[in-house]
Amino acid sequence: MRNTFKKGGIHPEAHKEASRGIELLKLPRKAVVPLSQHIGAPARPVVSKGDKVRRGMLIAENSAFVSAGLHAPISGTVAEIVPVALLWGKSTQAIVIEADEEEHRADTELRQEYWANMIPGESDRLLSERLSPEEIRRKVSEAGVVGLGGATFPSHVKLDVKSEARPEMLIINGCECEPYLMCDDALMCAYPGRIVEGVELMMKAAGIGKAVIAVEDNKPEAAASLSAALDSAHDISVRVLKTKYPQGGEKQLVEAVTGRRIGSGKLPASVGAVVHNIATAFAVWQAVATGQPLIERVVTITGDINPQERKNYIAAIGTPFNEMPFTLPASPKIIVGGPMMGRAAVRLDAPVMKGTSGLTVLDAGVKPNVRACVRCGACVDACPMGLEPYLISTYGRLRMWDDAYAAGVSDCLECGACSYSCPSYRPILDYIRVAKQRCKR
Repeated sequence: MRNTFKKGGIHPEAHKEASRGIELLKLPRKAVVPLSQHIGAPARPVVSKGDKVRRGMLIAENSAFVSAGLHAPISGTVAEIVPVALLWGKSTQAIVIEADEEEHRADTELRQEYWANMIPGESDRLLSERLSPEEIRRKVSEAGVVGLGGATFPSHVKLDVKSEARPEMLIINGCECEPYLMCDDALMCAYPGRIVEGVELMMKAAGIGKAVIAVEDNKPEAAASLSAALDSAHDISVRVLKTKYPQGGEKQLVEAVTGRRIGSGKLPASVGAVVHNIATAFAVWQAVATGQPLIERVVTITGDINPQERKNYIAAIGTPFNEMPFTLPASPKIIVGGPMMGRAAVRLDAPVMKGTSGLTVLDAGVKPNVRACVRCGACVDACPMGLEPYLISTYGRLRMWDDAYAAGVSDCLECGACSYSCPSYRPILDYIRVAKQRCKR
């Protein structure tokens, strides 16, 4: 029997309907690069209006230890540094770069050549042997790599592990349990050897001797591709887990792989593990092996759109979503990310960011009426953290912040299993999110 976490969890329809291939999305002529695309302090601009920049050039530097630099996704001229609205409406400072026709054409040709040479092949394991841990971390930091599973924690910080607290295992999250999204699945199938080499670089950087790449059993092609790429790397293994949401949650994944449950308020290191996303491993390989900073990533466009439009794209950071080729349904509900943990988009002229895994476009149709709680306990059974979602949600609705904190709101993953399981269609997670924000301490 496949391993999984023990408490709660649900089995929503997967809707993994996008093509498993990856296509290059054309570069934008105008790129909008927000300064805050990661956990920690916003990046500090090192360019000014009117400056000429080249694709891959540093345009904003780390402003603190927990911060991540930004690089130009296109060559061109810095048009302005102004507040811009993100997909969900929040405003933040951004560097706007505009390219002329010649710059756009030259970038496009070089980019096509770069990805054409990114052919699947055996991993060059000598790379991790040639570099010291400090050199790897420096290259990762200089490339602005952050966690690409959604948390966007600066990767060089997470790889800087103190010897007295060094975990025994690196876990690479390839579960991608969120319905609809397929960017990680596509990446694992396309570039398994490069991912394996990225994992080895991360092991060297963090001083960890063992790694497990975890994949849910609804991705057999990805698991097989990674296993074949391992070859004689006995310190890395592929672990196929039972498909169950939210298997990709950090605490749930650690439990499924190690059998150890992380306590309230604790990190994976407390049970001897550290977790990174599969796309992060690929980005680490790109940064160290090819010198390309994090200026583009794989995103999934899917949902209730034309089947031929459900695709995975390599999209440059800063590309406006309204430049992507998809057709909206009659009553669209657009979600940044997947339907369980994603956020509703309020505009489509906002840019792709480092943490953007995709867009899920749904036909909203007629919304079901919210009814009174029937005290069925379905949300309690579904909660993977063992919380009482109905109670915390009530505290949030009534603005009883201290009570919400005492009930464990800080442990909530915001996975949405509670709202999904509610037969009364109550917005349980919405009120929990409000309470969680108010209870940050």
